[in-house]
Amino acid sequence: MSLIIHKAGILDALQHFGVKGLQSKGIRPGGVMDQFSASIANALVGNKLNEGLLEIHFPACEIIFTESCLISIVGADFTAKLNEKYLPINRPILVPVNGKLQFVAPKSGKIVYVAVQGGLAAQGRLLKNTIIEFKTKPKLNSSNLVICPWSAKTDWQKYTPEIHVIQGREWERLNEESQRKFCCKPFKVSHHADRMGYRLQHEPFDTRTKEEIISSAVNFGTIQLLPNGQTIVLMADHQTTGGYPRIAHVISADLPKLAQKNPGDEVVFHLTDQETAEKEWLTQQAHVRQIQNISQLKLNEFFQKNSNQL
Repeated sequence: MSLIIHKAGILDALQHFGVKGLQSKGIRPGGVMDQFSASIANALVGNKLNEGLLEIHFPACEIIFTESCLISIVGADFTAKLNEKYLPINRPILVPVNGKLQFVAPKSGKIVYVAVQGGLAAQGRLLKNTIIEFKTKPKLNSSNLVICPWSAKTDWQKYTPEIHVIQGREWERLNEESQRKFCCKPFKVSHHADRMGYRLQHEPFDTRTKEEIISSAVNFGTIQLLPNGQTIVLMADHQTTGGYPRIAHVISADLPKLAQKNPGDEVVFHLTDQETAEKEWLTQQAHVRQIQNISQLKLNEFFQKNSNQL
């Protein structure tokens, strides 16, 4: 009961949902880059929302499933194929024994999540010939590919440039002109964009003062002002503290959208307040929970109907 990495990708890994509450001890949270897509991928196959799963970039790995299992593919669209048949995203898919999963061309987004029902018993980089065991025995076996007839709605994954932020502790370091530029001028994600941070391209910002600040706590989504007037948004593998001014923070509900930006994509920041940010987060989480509940009902019905046929 396993899958095999037949061909390695560049940055692919079996990811978890991060280490919580240990930043004060210098331990990075880490975890998935796009928590929204990863949670929905798990919901679609009946897993707990924070089950470990495959995080895949392009060029992507190739995977062979040694046993039939239920999977989902959520996030970016990399034109997935299984045994030469194209697969949809955002749906549960019953993979046959020895099914070979490939991603042949990026269409939109930056990161794909592949969840396997029951979870995967490992963690780390996906290297060639790596064998990853299933945590539990698959509920159904099939010699044929079966694409379930329902899908998840992923409204928050629309690839628009608008990203909402709240002011950071050092927002007032920017002079008035730079503050205006920050809120209305488009930025571009540079090629220096990885799991630690996305550097942005724009006209350099000017500050009211050049004095240094004491290193302070930073988080996923903190926007730091660099000495050259450029900015960087800290991502999932960010450091625990930083000595650059924290001029803003991307709201939690928009972090998945930012994580799916590729180098060259535009970003336009809009200021909002803490109350609105919290409401957006709660609304997004309620949507994920709704998908989880509906998926469980659909899966139970599917298993009962097909248990003697597959």
